[in-house]
Amino acid sequence: MRTTGDLREGFLAFFEDRGHRRLPSAPLVPPADDPSTLFIVAGMQPMKTWFLGEGQPPAARVVTAQKVMRAGGKHADLDDVGTTARHASFFEMLGNFSFGDYFKDGAIELAWEFVTERMGFAPDRLWTTVFAGDPELGLGEDDVAVGGWLRVGIPRERIVGQPRSENFWQAADTGPCGPCSEIFYDRGHEHGCGQPDCGPNCERCERYLEFWNLVFMEYDLAVDGSLTPLPQQNIDTGLGLERGAMLLQGVDSIFDADGYQRIMDWVAAESGVRYGDSAEATKAHRVLADHGRAMSFLVAEGITPSNEGRGYIVRRLIRRAVHQGRRIGLADVYRLPGVVVEQMGDAYPELREHAAEIERVVRAEEERFGETLERGMKEFEALSGEEGLSGAQAFTLAATYGFPIELTTELAEERGQPVDVDGYREEMARHREISRATGETGVQRAAEFARAAGFETAFVGYAKTEVLTQVGALEELGDGTFLAKLRESPFYPAGGGQVTDAGWIQLDDDSEARAEVVEAYRFDGDQALLLRGQGFAAGDRVKAVVPWAVRFPTTANHTGTHLLHAALRAVLGEHVKQAGSAVRPDKLRFDFSHGQPLGAEEREEIEQRVNRAIFENHPVVTFETPIDEARALGATMLFGEKYGDIVRVVQVPGVSTELCGGTHVRTTAEIGAFAILSESSVGAGVRRIEAVTSGEAWSYLHSRSRELEEVRGEIDELRKELRRKPQATDQASAVEAVVSVAGGVNVIVQRVDGLDAEALLDLSDRFKQRHAPAAVVLGTVEDGRVHLVANFDAAVAEKLSANDVVKGAASLVGGGGGGRPTMARAGGKDPDRLADALAEAERLIVAAL
Repeated sequence: MRTTGDLREGFLAFFEDRGHRRLPSAPLVPPADDPSTLFIVAGMQPMKTWFLGEGQPPAARVVTAQKVMRAGGKHADLDDVGTTARHASFFEMLGNFSFGDYFKDGAIELAWEFVTERMGFAPDRLWTTVFAGDPELGLGEDDVAVGGWLRVGIPRERIVGQPRSENFWQAADTGPCGPCSEIFYDRGHEHGCGQPDCGPNCERCERYLEFWNLVFMEYDLAVDGSLTPLPQQNIDTGLGLERGAMLLQGVDSIFDADGYQRIMDWVAAESGVRYGDSAEATKAHRVLADHGRAMSFLVAEGITPSNEGRGYIVRRLIRRAVHQGRRIGLADVYRLPGVVVEQMGDAYPELREHAAEIERVVRAEEERFGETLERGMKEFEALSGEEGLSGAQAFTLAATYGFPIELTTELAEERGQPVDVDGYREEMARHREISRATGETGVQRAAEFARAAGFETAFVGYAKTEVLTQVGALEELGDGTFLAKLRESPFYPAGGGQVTDAGWIQLDDDSEARAEVVEAYRFDGDQALLLRGQGFAAGDRVKAVVPWAVRFPTTANHTGTHLLHAALRAVLGEHVKQAGSAVRPDKLRFDFSHGQPLGAEEREEIEQRVNRAIFENHPVVTFETPIDEARALGATMLFGEKYGDIVRVVQVPGVSTELCGGTHVRTTAEIGAFAILSESSVGAGVRRIEAVTSGEAWSYLHSRSRELEEVRGEIDELRKELRRKPQATDQASAVEAVVSVAGGVNVIVQRVDGLDAEALLDLSDRFKQRHAPAAVVLGTVEDGRVHLVANFDAAVAEKLSANDVVKGAASLVGGGGGGRPTMARAGGKDPDRLADALAEAERLIVAAL
């Protein structure tokens, strides 16, 4: 057992052989207290009910390999990934569970057997920690766990008691919990601090590495802190796959283990910059390897980039990977998930199932970010005359232009500008607080403020996106935020599915005072604004602005929603009713009543009908009328919606007539184009369509067009390959192995001309099989590029890794690569040194054998 895959499958098979039922990988879900964060072992929620005895588990013993995500929120910071040897946003957890079956002794015995016999760790390198007790909980030291470890052979001095903070596990403030016992591996004095009290959980060094936690789930923690025994005693363990592989392979970090190296080898081959070449290269490789895995799994589960919640985490992952890729010359990061799929698709089939969608989503976000960077660079260059960048300026670059703080800091330092990163973080924290203030309490306070103002704001946003007006009332909230009522306002307050307009107000006296709109609250025909900024008072004359780049795509999406509704009813039938919608600048979402998925022909016809209505350039007419007259016109009304005596009608003559208070284009041609992104179920009898219009539709269609061009190119390459294959096969079959012997192993190291990389691999397989036991290294040159392959029998790989040999050889031809201990491949740019590379490979093999 040596590779990450070996460890994963070996763990599952070991526990299956001991009566455990294997559970499939479950979707990742956010914790209830922080839906914008992804931090949970997949499938943990049903296990919680099983611990409490409230549900029926599939078996008394189960084993699983699950995905764990730590990204964003209070649990982890993505900015840390890449700067440490073991910090990751995504990893895998192997676990065995018992529900009322075996308990502490059984869990300890199983863990000890697997660690010493299957993983092959020397017993004298293993330490354990146990719960030392806690008077507040009324619990003493976990004597049962101590006794269990003594029985398997760990001496008492290597069983260390730890406080509640280290060795008492609870998933939340209340619920299932219990003492735990962790297994540590002693990596040796060379990794230690040399202090006499050094041991597990030493804060000065990393000599002792924890890799498996056994949780003895036996209590229910109440709100008052008291413990009640659970109906049954349970076991919940977690062995970190990446940490386990790191220890098995004897490397210094999780990123040096094979689970990440395949991705890093691809990055090195594509960028020409190897992992470890510099501190910048090391960080970039780590970020790309980790974020590539994380983004692939999240998109496979239907989470797409956005500016809120889990979608924002996906956006950060992709954009941070793109940024780091560009720093080392790696373009087209959207190809990175393909490497993840190839490596992990067998263990997690959902990756292969959604491979095309993952690439499409990442590619679209990468292209969008490229455009964002261009806009952000213009704004950044405008600040070149400043002595330094304030936290507020850095925050604006991030929040408005999607400019990562890392990029802002890096570019600013290059021209000698310091960046107030602490101020940026304060602005970010303040922004989050403001976002929370827009909840129920914020609405109530705004409503009271609006009533006390004594006048109604006139909404003029149907006709204007910029207006000179007056702050009629203002209330400071602290932290730079305030409530305001304008006499006239162009800001659309969220309603009817349409989001609040982004924008700002600024003093009409050429001063720099400016406040950004955080939220516009709707109160019947009135509104109030929540703004962030300073320097304003009641009575000020201000200019209120909704940027056209925000308003126009929103109006295009809103009118597009009406056309979609009409097309759905025309194609599927009059039973289709709107069940919800969301109209934003970047896309639209439309929920509707329908009992089954759309067929391919139905989807195509719906899309064609909407685009036909757009291209026919119908006028979009809005007017107010008595509700009875609107009914007579056949206007579509939402079930359950309350309407007044006078209603606003939005009509596309001959196509659609609906009651609606939103903003719309003047003619359908202004929408530009319409494209459906997805169609899915959101509940019994309710379907959801997500779509884009205008510039976003162009970007999407352009991306699809490029994908088709690439597919055509791949087909052409395959045709060429098929024509070359017979010739390469004939050449390979004519090659005879040049064999020498070292340590009882047949060593074959030679150059073979006229073969491509795949034919070279096939030939190495043939040589290895014919001359077993064998260590084979072959090299060739194709179109000025070197290809190397190392192919070893398993017995040889125990003494020497093919991965190490091929890397050593590739370094001499200006390249890189890697693979498994039994087979590895590499490329290089210097064909003149192929002979030197092969000589180095032979030297390494002979020396080891």
